[in-house]
Amino acid sequence: MMINMYKIIQDTINGPIKIDGIYNDIIDSPYFQRLRYIKQLGMCYLVFPGANHTRFEHSIGTMFMAMEISNSLKIDGEKLRLAALLHDIGHPPLSHGIEDVFYDLYKIKHEDLTLKIIKGEKPYDDSSIPDILKKYGYNPEEIGKMAIGKSKKNILLSNIISGPIDVDEIDYLRRDAFFCGVTMGNIDYKRIFNTIKIEENKIVGEEKSIVNIESAIITRILMFNSVYFHKTCRIAQKMFGYAYYNNDDADINDLKLNDFELINKLLNGKSKDLIKNILKRNLYKIVYNNYYSSENYIEIKNKLSKFNKYDYISDIIPPLYFSGRDRVKNDIGVYYNGKKYRIDKISHIVKSLQRDVEKRKLIISAENNIYNDVKNSI
Repeated sequence: MMINMYKIIQDTINGPIKIDGIYNDIIDSPYFQRLRYIKQLGMCYLVFPGANHTRFEHSIGTMFMAMEISNSLKIDGEKLRLAALLHDIGHPPLSHGIEDVFYDLYKIKHEDLTLKIIKGEKPYDDSSIPDILKKYGYNPEEIGKMAIGKSKKNILLSNIISGPIDVDEIDYLRRDAFFCGVTMGNIDYKRIFNTIKIEENKIVGEEKSIVNIESAIITRILMFNSVYFHKTCRIAQKMFGYAYYNNDDADINDLKLNDFELINKLLNGKSKDLIKNILKRNLYKIVYNNYYSSENYIEIKNKLSKFNKYDYISDIIPPLYFSGRDRVKNDIGVYYNGKKYRIDKISHIVKSLQRDVEKRKLIISAENNIYNDVKNSI
């Protein structure tokens, strides 16, 4: 008699999750285990002490969300669960914390790395993921495209991984809010999953789903405003970016490291003093905090041009790239009075949030030794 080997993972957010077969093999693989040592929110634990959760548990939670939505929509969930489990396997150290720095230097995003690991392409040709997928009869490229939300063959499943209502976001919003100790992450995902349907490979909400979809959009904006774009989190992460830029031993293979390995590398290099200050929470101090305009930004940058570019930080919050429907995710279709609308056309709450996102702050912070000089220059 063949014994089905499985394990139970006790997830903080979702409770016990049963893992067996291919899922067990993937979770036990080296690149997936690496996610245990990559914090979900980068340096945000310096502001929110509980934010020590990782990409490892988020990936498992996203897989669980994929199972829940596939059961509600009565679709085949096996490929969806695999893509959900693997969707973040390519994250570099510190998650999104210094991803812009890595992109500036190496012109590659974490989605590109995810696809390379799943397909076993250089420099990830040592990945065991493609062999695991093939062993169970799956095409690595097909699963990889779905995992990054770019599959033309499985459009619906890609949209469920990355779309207006997606399993990735529902897990990270609930999980991040819990570990950060904020109260806005109570998304009623079961109600959403049970009041949506599929039309033309897209998720569409029924009329009774509108209030819950509004709640998810509100949660997203509030989490960005209060956690992801928290000014002190941004300062710590930008300081880390400075440390990496100033590192005399930077290499594209650093993308394969975990948080601890990268920190240790920088502690033993040219940037060690800056890294020590970050770890001791001896951060740059804010010298200017006011509403952003392009004219104001240029004027202040000119005034600070005499300083070394690593002595101060100029930050626009929310960043300029964070705008439009794809950022607020207000383009989901919903039915209202028998007709289908984009939700921002019928929801005053969503319209207001769109306007709120466009209100930006310009924040200047400076290294302690030149704090007064920078302040006086502005």
